[in-house]
Amino acid sequence: MILKEQIISNARIEVQQSFCDFCSIDIKKALQEIDAIKNIRLYPKDSIVTFNFTSPHKLSTALNTLSAIGYCEKGEVVDNKNVDIRYCNCK
Repeated sequence: MILKEQIISNARIEVQQSFCDFCSIDIKKALQEIDAIKNIRLYPKDSIVTFNFTSPHKLSTALNTLSAIGYCEKGEVVDNKNVDIRYCNCK
């Protein structure tokens, strides 16, 4: 049986909420729990999260995870009842 090579795609997500280096730890931990999400990088000054993923389902899961922990993608309409809106108070 020949296994297909997995295609790895890159995601660059600009989030609505700013975050600091300390908040980055929580974001990274949440994304690391998703299988097939690798090479997570966070850019607090620019509110950007990048990572590699292997399927659209994994990208969707990552976006939902970010929203659930309060770091919604820029441009996403937020329903405050279902999302923990965070504002970095660490600075």
